[in-house]
Amino acid sequence: MIRKFSQSVEISYNHRIKLTKLLQMKKILLIEDNPKLLQQKFDEIQEHLPYPIIVAENFAELASVLEAKADDVFIALLDYHLDGGKEGEGVSLLCRHNIPLIVYTEKFCNDVRETVLAQGAMEYLIKKTNSDLFYTLRLIERTYKNSFIKALIVDGSEALRAQLASHLEGFGIQCLQATDAATTMTLLSNHPEIKLLLIDLDIHGEIQGIDLVEDVRERYSNGDLSILGLTPHGYNSPMSIEFLKKGANDFIIKPFIKEQLCLRIMQSLEMLDMIEEKHQLASTDFLTQLYNRRTLDQMAPALITKAKTEGKSLCVAMIDIDHFKSVNDRFGHAVGDNVLKFLSRQLKSSFRNDDLVVRNGGEEFCVILEHVSEEKAFELFDEFRHKIALTPFEDGEIVIPLTVSVGMYYGLKETVEGMMKIADERLYMAKSSGRNRVVAADA
Repeated sequence: MIRKFSQSVEISYNHRIKLTKLLQMKKILLIEDNPKLLQQKFDEIQEHLPYPIIVAENFAELASVLEAKADDVFIALLDYHLDGGKEGEGVSLLCRHNIPLIVYTEKFCNDVRETVLAQGAMEYLIKKTNSDLFYTLRLIERTYKNSFIKALIVDGSEALRAQLASHLEGFGIQCLQATDAATTMTLLSNHPEIKLLLIDLDIHGEIQGIDLVEDVRERYSNGDLSILGLTPHGYNSPMSIEFLKKGANDFIIKPFIKEQLCLRIMQSLEMLDMIEEKHQLASTDFLTQLYNRRTLDQMAPALITKAKTEGKSLCVAMIDIDHFKSVNDRFGHAVGDNVLKFLSRQLKSSFRNDDLVVRNGGEEFCVILEHVSEEKAFELFDEFRHKIALTPFEDGEIVIPLTVSVGMYYGLKETVEGMMKIADERLYMAKSSGRNRVVAADA
């Protein structure tokens, strides 16, 4: 029988996966015929990563899993010498299903290494207690994240493009291809999910690879896109170093070893992740994970310019939790923090993804809506107010009825501060006239 193990919901690995991605989570397939090693590897992965794990203990179980659930698997870890199968048969079966694959053997064998990598395996490692654990975890995490991005390969050689695409797809990355600068720019514009760009020194057209790197960097920062140059020149060659000067994250020398290519790609994409995480930390409120006031100040001018161009109005609302001080005084700040997180979740679920929802500070929030009529905006905020009044905060035996007051401004001014000031004055009116209401006009 194929066993399934439940996984810990705590994510202790450095790169935490967003909840939206966890909801789409695929599984790790772990194939090992030694029960002790199987349990050890399972425990190691489960301790550090949140992904569900499916286990197979022989070739027949592997075949059964793939027949029923191949589409649910995003990576496989395989014992090369597997009971019930011929030598390397498991590798062939998994590669036919296009599943990114790490292959393990008891001892290093270069012939086996070359064979499994040529078949399409992503990596070849040796089975030892705690051996390469950190590297294995990095590969698993990177492969999962790779399923959400694309790479663009720009090269004048069809054979090299095909080889690179095969290697990257074995790493879980969907690939697009181009031969020239114009096509590259079009594809980048049309596919924002492209996060990795591989550019050869020699491409078609008047603009060559190094110059294309410079053109791309004028539009896409190091936080938007990772660029890897491909060159036949050595590491000390001025032509190779020129890739870095023009804005590439790294370069690799042709011909390259598959593992080296994957390592450089992994390092480049991990750097992209770190930049994104730092940006997220700087732009979001730590407690509620909503945008913070700094982000509001940065995004507001573009919203105002867009509204002016379109001849539209914006709706700015200030929202405050009624009697929040009494919650902290009675139940403590820890419960108060949970109330703030609860209200933030209600805000996220009540408004559109494109709406700007901000924790302005303390128990006060700001929401900016565009492309909505004044009547509809008032209706949305009144529905939200009513929803909160009917949905008390609950934490064990603690039940806290909540209400919110809302001050709303509809129109357009030169600055967001001017609109927020009017909305804040109307919020004060809502508070002073009894709370649990929306005020959208001056008295």
